[in-house]
Formats: sequence, C-alpha cells, structure tokens
Amino acid sequence: MPIITLSRGSKSGGKALAEKVAEKLACTNVVSREVLLKVSEEYGITEQELTDAMLKPPRFLERSAHNPRRLYLTLIRAALLDYAKDGCLIYHGNAGHFLLKDVNWVIKVRLIAPFEQRFSALQQTMKLDRYEATQYIKKVDEDRSRWTKFLYNEDWSDPSHFDLVVNLRSMSLETASDIIYHLTRSPEFMRTDERVKDVTNKALAARVQAALELNPRTRVADVEISAEESIIHIAGRIDHANLRSLIVKVAGEVAGVSEIKDNLFT
Repeated sequence: MPIITLSRGSKSGGKALAEKVAEKLACTNVVSREVLLKVSEEYGITEQELTDAMLKPPRFLERSAHNPRRLYLTLIRAALLDYAKDGCLIYHGNAGHFLLKDVNWVIKVRLIAPFEQRFSALQQTMKLDRYEATQYIKKVDEDRSRWTKFLYNEDWSDPSHFDLVVNLRSMSLETASDIIYHLTRSPEFMRTDERVKDVTNKALAARVQAALELNPRTRVADVEISAEESIIHIAGRIDHANLRSLIVKVAGEVAGVSEIKDNLFT
C-alpha cells in the first residue's frame, strides 16, 4: 500500500482529492488534523500550538532563540512515519513533502486550483466578499511560503519537490484521482518489505530525536540519529562529556529501543 503526501493551497480541494484516492485504494489512513491530535494526545502539546507551528510565519525572535517549531515538526514527522510503516497513508496536511522527503517512494503530489474554485470553497465557510477572499487566500499562501523558507530554506510550491503536479483548471477531481491511483501501481512507489523496514527504522529514529528534543538538557545536542531495527546509532559533537550518559539514557528509554551505539565526541 502506498504513502501519498498532498500539498495544496488554502481551499484547493485537497481533502476531497485525498478521499477520492483513498476510496480507490481502500485506504483508511486519510489524515491531516488527525496527526496533530495524535501528537497532542501523546505529548501533551495543545492542538493550537501545533497548528500555529504548521501555519503561522516565524516571528523575528524565533530566528535566534530556541525554536519550538522544530520540536513540533519532529513530533509530527514521527507520527507520520508511524502511520506510514503500518500501511497505506494519504496525508493532505501541511509540509508533508518536506517532512517525508527522505522516504524516496512516497508519492508527493502538488494540487493547484483556480481562484474561482478556491473562492467558492471559501465562501462556504467564511462570508467574505471577493476582495476580502482574495486578500485572505493571498495571505495564507504567503504565510506558508515564508514558513517553509524559514524552516527549510525552500520554496514550498517549487514543482521540483513533487512527483506529480495536478492542475484542476481543466481536470476533474475524478481524473486527478485516477492518475494518482495508477501512479501507486508503478514499481517506483510500491510498498516492499525493504522499504517498510526503512520507514520503520526512520520512525524509531524520529521518536528518539523527539525524546531528545523534548528534554531541556539534551535538546541542545546537535546529533545525528539512525536506527537499525531496535538498535539506535547516535553520532555528533557534544559540549561536555557528562552529556553523553544523559543522551544515552534518554534515547534508551524510548519504546522499541534495545541498544544504543554512540559515536559522540567533545
């Protein structure tokens, strides 16, 4: 079963397209807000904090201070990888193509919709006139662009980030869902035992990274984490030798970890 990320502008029909693809695939994991709720319940972070981290552009002070957005994105990535390792996943939330960019068999889709369609969808939930709707859509898109540039130094809508760009100007949702469905049958994007193993390793590594970032004493460590089944490898430079034992302790307490191998140095 495939993994699909669907990037879209505000009110572009992302949820409707995701649901059509899911119906064709008999996929039960169609998620967006559900990922935030999963993280909120597991780590005690409010949904609003997570939503702000995913949507609002950075403030000036966040550029120099410890930025909780990166922690929240680590937690969201860990949740997405947990969904992905267990079966079919269609994620139509923000930044999926960046959060899972190191999983090369994810089908990364960019959805574009004409303004009239976005305006019509917006009027169903917000009573705005044409000018107000234009300004609203423009602001949301600009905020997402600034957010992505700040966190990833990338243009969020650059077509080179995607495997498929779908333009609804002259294409129906039904046709778009057919195209995505057929793409899931190609060998480049099919689930294999080796690929599932890789995603499972990445999911465990992400949970360890999240645990280290959640701990005020270990979040300062700039380390690289990888997993090999239940064995965690940690490498990088640390400020003082005492930090090594704390990092190993925190990482070792993560569910699913059986052994820590570190290559830390001061």
